[in-house]
Formats: sequence, C-alpha cells, structure tokens
Amino acid sequence: MLEIRLTGVVKYGGKWREPGNVLHKVDEEIGKDILAAGVGNKIETQEENPDSDHSSAELQTLRERAKELGVQNAGRLGEAKLKEGIAEKEAELKLKELQEKAFELGIADAYEKDAATLAKEIEAAEQK
Repeated sequence: MLEIRLTGVVKYGGKWREPGNVLHKVDEEIGKDILAAGVGNKIETQEENPDSDHSSAELQTLRERAKELGVQNAGRLGEAKLKEGIAEKEAELKLKELQEKAFELGIADAYEKDAATLAKEIEAAEQK
C-alpha cells in the first residue's frame, strides 16, 4: 500500500481528486500508474522508514537534555539547533566549573579567562 500526494487532477475511487490531496492505502499497481503519469508523489510511510522511530527517540532525548540545561525553546528546535544549544550550555557549565576551581586554587583573574587558559593554569597549579 502506498500514500501519494497528488500534483495533478486524478479520478480515484470514483471521485475527482485535486492537487494537494493525499491518497492513503493506494494499491501498488494503481499507485505506480499515478506516479508514472506524473500526477503524484509518493509519501514515505513509517513502515518504509524504520529509522524515523530511532531518530524521533534521539530527538526526544536531545530535547530532554536541552531542557535540563536551560536551552530556550528546546521543545520546538530541530536536531541541529538542539545539538548547538546543548554544546553552548555544556561549554558554559564547564567554564563555570573551571572558574570555581581556579578561584579555589588562588589563580588571579579566574573569571576573566577562557576555558582553555584556565585548564592550563589549573593543571600547572595542581602540579606544584
């Protein structure tokens, strides 16, 4: 069975269907005829794309992590923006941890330095 979005006028099931209509559960042979005539596009269904369950689960996991970190609009963002937001928030947390550790070790101007610099200075201070 196929799902087809029409791009032209088609008579299906005794009724005229207009462009933009979606035909559900179309027989393979009839669907192939519609596609061959150039008046429809096949719509990929869940059964044809089992990876979509995996990707939607991954997307949900990303959204949950983003919400935990305080990423704005996490429920509406796509995968790329979620990963970007998560990376930014995790970098902010890492910097905050490094700043606190540097402050504890007595490193001057800890809150004005970047993460890479702090990491090097912390490592040097811990080796003393």
